[in-house]
Amino acid sequence: MTTTAWRPAWSELPVDVRELVGTCLGAPVRTAAGQAGGFTPGVAARVLLADGSRAFVKAIQADDESVGVYRNEARYAALLGADVPTPRLRFTAQARGWVVLAFDDVDGRHPDLRVPAEREAVLSALGRLAAALTPAARAGVPTVEAALAPLLTGWRQYAADGPPADLDPWSSHHLARLARLEAGWAAGTAGDTLLHADLRPDTMLLTPQGEVVVVDWACACVGAPWVDLVLLLASADGVDADRVVRTHPLSRDVPDAAVDAFLCALAGCFARECRGPDLPRSPRLRGFQAAAARRTLAWLARRTGWRWSSP
Repeated sequence: MTTTAWRPAWSELPVDVRELVGTCLGAPVRTAAGQAGGFTPGVAARVLLADGSRAFVKAIQADDESVGVYRNEARYAALLGADVPTPRLRFTAQARGWVVLAFDDVDGRHPDLRVPAEREAVLSALGRLAAALTPAARAGVPTVEAALAPLLTGWRQYAADGPPADLDPWSSHHLARLARLEAGWAAGTAGDTLLHADLRPDTMLLTPQGEVVVVDWACACVGAPWVDLVLLLASADGVDADRVVRTHPLSRDVPDAAVDAFLCALAGCFARECRGPDLPRSPRLRGFQAAAARRTLAWLARRTGWRWSSP
C-alpha cells in the first residue's frame, strides 16, 4: 500500500486506550496491522481479536487539528443504515486524550477504474448508494453548498488577487471566464441525497465477491446525487468521464451547464490547494491535488471547447 500520510503505530496508543478497544469490541486485541493510506495523520489499524474476529480502528489525539474529521466521521457514520454499503460503526469513544472509532473490517482492496469490470461495479454501487440515501437523514448534516462553499472559490480569488506565476497558460487566458462559471456552481447541486462528498478509489473497497463498499464518511453533506459521481471521476485516471456522465442514471439528465459549473469549481479548488504549503504529516496530499487539478482542467477544457482564440 502506498504511504500517503504519516501515522502513529498502534503501539503508540496508551495501553489503557488499547485495552478499551478490546473491551468495547468484546475481546482483547491480539495483533494490529497499521494501514498507511488516506491523508489524515491518526492511527489506522486492522486488528485481530482474541476471539478470531476483526475490526478496523482509527484513533487521533483529541487536541490534534484534524480531530474534527474523525468526530464528523463518527457522527455521519452513525446515520447510515444497514442498506448502505459501508462498514458498520462498532463504537466511538474518547479516553486518555484520544478519540477512537472502530468499524467492521472489510476484506477488500481499492478498485481500479481503468479495469472495465471494476469500473462497472463502482458505477453500479453509486446508483445503489444514492437510492439508499435519498431522502437524507438531515440531522446535523450540512448542505453541499454550505459544506463546499469555502473551498470552491479558487478562480474568483485568483481573478481578484492575481493568479500565481506558475498557473497554466489555458487557465490564465480564461481566468475571468472561469471565475464567472465557478460562481454558479451551487445552483445545480441542491438535492435531498446524503452525499459522501469525498469519493475516490481509495475511499472504496472492492470485496472478493465483487461488491463495492464505501468508507470514510467524514465529508458527508446533502445535495444532488450526481455530485458524488463527478467527484469520483475527478480523481480517476483512464476513464472516459464524459461518456460516464452522459450515460449514468445519476447524471444523464443533468444539464451540461450544472456539470460544467461544478467541475469548474472543483478545478479551481484543486489548482489553489495544490499550491499550499507542504504538509509533513501528509506528504502526498499536494501531489494528489496537483494531479486532480490537471485532470479536472483537461476535462473542463474538453467540455467547454474554450480555445486560445476565445476571449
